[in-house]
Formats: sequence, structure tokens, C-alpha cells
Amino acid sequence: MNDIIPPLNNARDVKKLFSSSLNSLFSPAMAANSLYNAGDLVNAIRNSITRKLYIETYVRNNPSKHTPSADTVFRWLRYVASEQESYNGDIYDGSSKENNSGIDAISGLIDLTVRIAVNSGAFKQPVNVAIDEHDEPYYGMDNRYLINAPFHKFRGTDKAYRFATLDTVKKGERFTLAVMKKNQLDGIDNAMEVGELIKHAISLGIKIDKVLIDRGYLDVGVIKTIEGHKLEYIVPAKDNTKVKKFKKMEMEYHNSFSFLVIRDTISSGKESVNSSFVHVVYYPDGKKHDFSFYTNMDVNEYNVIAIAELYRERWCIENGYLEKKETKEKTHSTAIAVRYFLYFLAVLLYNLWILINLVRIKSGYSWLILMDFLIAMGRGKWVMIMNDNG
Repeated sequence: MNDIIPPLNNARDVKKLFSSSLNSLFSPAMAANSLYNAGDLVNAIRNSITRKLYIETYVRNNPSKHTPSADTVFRWLRYVASEQESYNGDIYDGSSKENNSGIDAISGLIDLTVRIAVNSGAFKQPVNVAIDEHDEPYYGMDNRYLINAPFHKFRGTDKAYRFATLDTVKKGERFTLAVMKKNQLDGIDNAMEVGELIKHAISLGIKIDKVLIDRGYLDVGVIKTIEGHKLEYIVPAKDNTKVKKFKKMEMEYHNSFSFLVIRDTISSGKESVNSSFVHVVYYPDGKKHDFSFYTNMDVNEYNVIAIAELYRERWCIENGYLEKKETKEKTHSTAIAVRYFLYFLAVLLYNLWILINLVRIKSGYSWLILMDFLIAMGRGKWVMIMNDNG
């Protein structure tokens, strides 16, 4: 499917493509004599998302000959998410890399949204991207693949399942270009994670300009990985003894800001890499902003504010996580494979929302807010998406 980029002239084409694609995830696994078909399952999942209901609540409140029970929905979700060979009831941990056909299929559809956007001219220029990790609370049976995350202060649990994503930060084109599930036994360190995400985005036809990363990625391996792709980066400085010393040094003063640039060496074990430490104090919107970071860009009085402001765009990825909560299925299921699958589905729906808006804007129509997108999706006919011939 990734080899075919269908022409999309309007939002109806987008909707038709992805409705049939989602149905195709379930239809091969379902028996011909099954009481319900793939469309019934997809409709139940979709409608529970759009109504912000747990699927158990939705099916209980909407009895119909075409509405499967919650047990039926989750049985097929578990089957598709983990594949028959690796599924063993709710104890499946979702860790197998060889047996994730459902997640692989959803990943392929996520890639397709990006490839369609590239094909439509959305990413003609290099884009700035943000890389970060996101933890979702987990309330099921403990297993060694979960992340111990008491620092999140989740209600009722200290355990989480984790994802790493690479997102564009340009307003109106804020796609998730790459997503991967993480666990503490996958053997993937920060440098490998960053490298895989960057390579995946590039493989889809994306040209990357600058990489914006959190201070947790400040290490030699990550920096070498980014520079190996000939990319520029911005990463906040960790407030250690050396950085505190740098921040006390005299700065170069200008009318509305002051800054300092020091050529520094970042070390990790026997490895080291050169980078520029930057400390800048300025007043956007009349409020003091004190920011220190490392970068491989040439920084001077003419661009230091623009570079500091560029990093603030990284918070778009946090907004994206909040929006994905709106597209994520609510469930009481404790099967982590199901939860992995539903998170990837949330990313797909999020990208679909952005893609439909790209089609609409290109046609001269207004931006469709996420709530209206979800309402329209729940109607089945997507009336609100089509109401201006978008």
C-alpha cells in the first residue's frame, strides 16, 4: 500500500481511502460467517472515540444488531494488535518485533498520510522537527516491558507504556512523521532512537532542517547522530556545575537582550563532541525569558533571538500529544498490545485530521478544528467535512 499514492482531490477522497483501509485491518481475520463485519467493528471504535466514551459504555448505550459487544470488539482488537501467533490472552506484552501485524499495518497508514502530504506539495521546503517521548499510564498486569514512571504522578499507577515521536512544528502542517513504541528492554538508546526516527522521516520524502530535542537527549551519541545526517540541532543545557558556571559569566549586552556564546566540549565516557553553549536573556511580550542551550549553529547578535524563539516551537509537540488524547480510544482493557494499537490509531486519526485540512486549505476552505473533525467523523457521512465541497 505504501507504494501507491492515490490522487486526493478533496476530503471525500481522503475519508474513503482511510475508511476502507481501516476496514481492511480486520476483514482478513474475521470469518465469513461472523455475526459482525469489519465495518461494524470500525464503526464501534470510531463512534466511541468521537463521543469520548469508553467503548464498553458506547456499546452498552447503543444496542443494535450492527453493534458488537465490548468483549467482541476487544477480542478482535487483541487478535489484530498482537497477531494470532503471539497472542495468548491478556498477558501478551506487545514486545515481539516479529508479530505486530496490526501495529505494522497502522504504521503503514500513518506513513501513507505523510507520503500523500509530500505528494501534494506540503513539504517542499525543509522542515523543523521535534523529537520527544510520551508516556501513557498503564493499569494492567505488571511486566518487565513497562516503564517505571512515578515522576509522572499518574493517578493509581506508577507504570507506563512509552512512545517516541518525531513531529513537524510548522503550524498547519504539524504531522507526526514517525512513531515508535519503546520499552526498557528494547536495547534502543537515545542515539539509536533519534537515528531511527530521523531515517524514517527522510525515507518518506521529508527534508529536515533543524532538530529540536529535550535536554534528556543531550549526549554525545545523539549529537553525533544528528550531525551525521548533516542537520542542525537545539537542545536545552542541563543545569549542572559547568553550566551554572557559564551562566554566571559576563554577557554581551544589547538594547533589548543579552547573550553569551562559549565553544564547549560535551563528553560521555571516552567520546566527546564540540558544541556551542548559548545563554540568552530577552523579553518577548514584555516577559523575561532566560534560556541556555547547546547548538551546532553559528550564533551571533543578529540571530540569537530567532534561534531561541525557534526552540519555543518545540512545544507544538506537547500540543500534539494533547490533541492525540482527543483521538485516542478510551478503554478499560489491560492488554498492552491493545493499548499500543489504539495509540497508533490515535496518531493515524490525528494525521488524517491534519491531512484533510491541508486538502481544504489548498482548495481555499477554512481550517476544520479537531472537535468538528471528530463530530463529522462520528456522523458516518462526514457532513461537516463536506459542507463546503472540501
